[in-house]
Amino acid sequence: MSTNRSFIWRLISVFVRGGVALLVVIVSLGVFFALMSQRVAPERTEAIARGIPVRTIVAAERPVPRVWEGYGTVRAMNASTVSAQISGRVVERPAEVEAGLPINKGDTIVRLETIDTLSRVNSAEASIASYQAQLASLDVQESRVNEQIDAARAELEIERRNEERVQQAARDGAGNQADLDNASSAVRRAERTLATLEQQLDVIPARRDELTALQASARSSLTQAQEDFSRTTISAPMSGVLQDVFVRPGELLSIGQQVARVVDLRRLEVPLRVPVSAGSTVRIGDSATLRSDGPVPHEWAGKVGRIAPEADAMSRTMIVYIEVNQDPETIGIGEALLLPGQFVVGSISTSDERPMVLVPRRAVSGDRVFAVSDETGEGHHRVVPIDVQVSHYIRGSLPEIEPAEREWAVIESGLNPGSRVIISNLDELVGGMMIDPTGGSERAGGGS
Repeated sequence: MSTNRSFIWRLISVFVRGGVALLVVIVSLGVFFALMSQRVAPERTEAIARGIPVRTIVAAERPVPRVWEGYGTVRAMNASTVSAQISGRVVERPAEVEAGLPINKGDTIVRLETIDTLSRVNSAEASIASYQAQLASLDVQESRVNEQIDAARAELEIERRNEERVQQAARDGAGNQADLDNASSAVRRAERTLATLEQQLDVIPARRDELTALQASARSSLTQAQEDFSRTTISAPMSGVLQDVFVRPGELLSIGQQVARVVDLRRLEVPLRVPVSAGSTVRIGDSATLRSDGPVPHEWAGKVGRIAPEADAMSRTMIVYIEVNQDPETIGIGEALLLPGQFVVGSISTSDERPMVLVPRRAVSGDRVFAVSDETGEGHHRVVPIDVQVSHYIRGSLPEIEPAEREWAVIESGLNPGSRVIISNLDELVGGMMIDPTGGSERAGGGS
């Protein structure tokens, strides 16, 4: 009996579960049909396949300069490594003489001891004074000798006249041989005296020349000593910034030893290597832009100062020297100084311009642009790939073509002015794809 009851309960459980499941299905179907009866059918319109919407501009022809790019390292046009010109010990170095600080022309870098050079100056001055005194004495001596010569000549004339009177008396029988000998001897003594004095006078010019030469040598020694004395103060040869100072007080310097290096940051130049073909268009005075090659880009304006006459046969490049003028004292926040030794990228814009087709740089991909082609009779538009040759790229605003663009590609060949060029959704396009250039401008140079 117990077994029958258990079977009945199991049978009741199965029927209850089946009934619940059936009730759930019935309720679900009721909800579904209720929602279906309440839906609103959408209006049916005729689908028109217009393709992917894109933005276009009309390629325009504008006169643009030729731009050449190259790389170079900045160097200072005015820089000086100051060296010692005499030997000596450093006795003074001003506190403001440190690397990185500005310095003006003539400012003292270091001073050397002056004992030796000052002694040489005093010795040379004393020698000059001595020779000057001797020359003055020689002038006095020359004057006195001339006076003695005049007296000796007068005395010689007297003795000669006396000799003639004695000879005349002897011829007249009034004189003897002793008188003749005495008169002749007096003439000879007067002649010897005059000859001696004339010899002394002849020596004086030679002695004066000797003293003059010695005095000139002493003056030269004085000039050298004074120059060496001035060299004990080593000064800045130009205004600029101290790159480095190599000596300290107490150090013994030798001739030619480096003391400091001064760099003028106001005038810089960059030997820019550009293709040899640039030689036909680049001219002195053309404008140039230098850009730093780093995470924080900076730009500096310059111009072509000179052009190297020879090209490098190995690299097929030529050197164009770009000059940059800057004022370190007016550099503001966010601006950067162009520094010697800095590696930069340079762009040279030639002064001659010629009309060329311009399109936004982002419209060119792999020497190809996508243009718009109209299908005949249906008004539909498709993508037409056009191979182009890019001459170069330029930067700047051309609001008459596309106000928002700053980077432009200059097309050498392949694209005609007036062609509608696609400038958006380029990654999704392939040749022959249908597009919708509804935002495109029909105006030459216009953008959308």
